[in-house]
Amino acid sequence: MSELELALTSLGRKLDYPQTPDLAGVVQRRLAEGRRPVAWRRPIAIALAALFVAVAAVMAVPQARSQVLDWLGIGSVTIHYVDELPKLEPREDFELGARVPLGEARERAQFQVLLPRLDGLEYPTVHYRGDIGMVSLLYGTEKAPRLLISEIVSPGAIDKLLTSQTDVEPVHEGDWSGAWLSGGQHVLFLPVQDQILRLVGTVLVVHNGATTVRIEADVSKDEALRILRSLR
Repeated sequence: MSELELALTSLGRKLDYPQTPDLAGVVQRRLAEGRRPVAWRRPIAIALAALFVAVAAVMAVPQARSQVLDWLGIGSVTIHYVDELPKLEPREDFELGARVPLGEARERAQFQVLLPRLDGLEYPTVHYRGDIGMVSLLYGTEKAPRLLISEIVSPGAIDKLLTSQTDVEPVHEGDWSGAWLSGGQHVLFLPVQDQILRLVGTVLVVHNGATTVRIEADVSKDEALRILRSLR
């Protein structure tokens, strides 16, 4: 049994959820009668709903969520809770990779790079980092950034190291799902290179089943979602 299976099995033993009905006999009778099994779906739905509520309650406790979130990811991004962040000095180099034209970035990344369509937003500088297949759109400069949008499709490309001081709020917006990270700094880490990049503040991280998008800026969640909705 893997570490994930062991962790989930251990967690399941601690959850208090309603006893599920004995379904074997019901299913056999329904099959014998040639009828669709409908009546027993409601107890299962109630049990599953109670299970999700219990998991949410466990996730609200820092000690418990540090065990669970180690195995949860948002597309190309994995979140890890740590007791203490490594000591880092502020950096002016984001290590976004080579600066390239948008067409070249799309060709090298081999996925549709999305741009925000908002009035008053100037054209960004486009960067491509080949070791993790990441395209970044930088508004402003690395010394004075206003908005950084990173798009990735490679699995396990980025780790985020968080403490319990950082709030993680689930987000669902159209085809996108992920989390809004705020309230405390966290560390951006590249597991492929075993490289700690920098401290990061508020970030929206979402995934649509194909592409992972990071929207990093000193803005509210509503504004970050507005940027997300404008991506084309």
